[in-house]
Amino acid sequence: MPHVPPSRRLRPLLAALLGVLVLAGCGSAPASGSGDGGAAAPAASGAFPVTVEHKYGTTEIPAEPKRVVTLGYTDPDALLAVGIAPVGIVDWFSQPPAGNRWAWQEQGFAGATPEVVGVREDYRLEKIAALEPDLIIASYSGMTREQYDQVSQIAPTVAQPKGFEDYTASWQVMTRQITTAVGRGQQGEELISRVERKIAEAKAAHPQWAGRTAVAVSYDTPNWYAFAGGDIKADLLAQLGFRAPEAITAAAAGTSEAQLSPEQASRFDVDKLLVLAPTEAAKAEIEARPEFSRLNAVRQGRVLWLLSSERDRPVPAALSYGSVLSLPYALDEVVPRLDALPATQG
Repeated sequence: MPHVPPSRRLRPLLAALLGVLVLAGCGSAPASGSGDGGAAAPAASGAFPVTVEHKYGTTEIPAEPKRVVTLGYTDPDALLAVGIAPVGIVDWFSQPPAGNRWAWQEQGFAGATPEVVGVREDYRLEKIAALEPDLIIASYSGMTREQYDQVSQIAPTVAQPKGFEDYTASWQVMTRQITTAVGRGQQGEELISRVERKIAEAKAAHPQWAGRTAVAVSYDTPNWYAFAGGDIKADLLAQLGFRAPEAITAAAAGTSEAQLSPEQASRFDVDKLLVLAPTEAAKAEIEARPEFSRLNAVRQGRVLWLLSSERDRPVPAALSYGSVLSLPYALDEVVPRLDALPATQG
């Protein structure tokens, strides 16, 4: 498992990507529903200078940026959605996917390969400076004040959104902050509305999901992890009409995941069970566990497996990114597969 940054709220995101290195050959087809297809829209007339408020103050961007470096986990996606390909990114997994691009990012990068300028929250200042950026974005990051002071000497820097703990701002908040910084705030609002509408339409098309229980879980010896409110997977299930099991909400105790022992596995015996696993071998290990095989959801075939090793379908990664680009991709994959699961019997 990759090293986890010092924020517990990021742990569920990275945990969902166990075995992510096997995705090095993930497919290169453009992501369906991926914003504006990578077509660059000009910044709004008279948009600059732009002033953006963030955790460490305010930053003025004097002119439309041409070379942008991102230091946050999901930061590239909001830029790609408005037609801007960052020239530098941070590697969060000790090795990024092929070409430093995920499947839903391919169309936006249009074959370009961004330079890796750091690993997780260890930024390489000399690499950043060598790219000669005119804007640096660290929205979904754990950037410290000291790091901000260093990086902002290279170029205007937009840090984490003000008023949120690190890694807790929603994808809407981050999309607004990032698109505003590049003079495309209106386009950002349109993209947000488009994704929210896609989610609402999926919910409306499946009224049978209303009130049914659903949960996403992963297994890491010796415990189970059930994702709760505040995690993008749990939040998306709720937005589709599903209800979180009360036992999971209580066990999470205000955090975004509940850690459960094997004896507590019955707490996630739900109408729709999503299981994230790195490989087929890990799936087989989970299926062999007695507490798992006893679940009614398992016996009745109401389990949706999401494997990181499915190279042409990086759904766990898309769900964990939870961005304005990856969510449409994830919805296109997950909604039909949830729909195909049988209804609860009895």
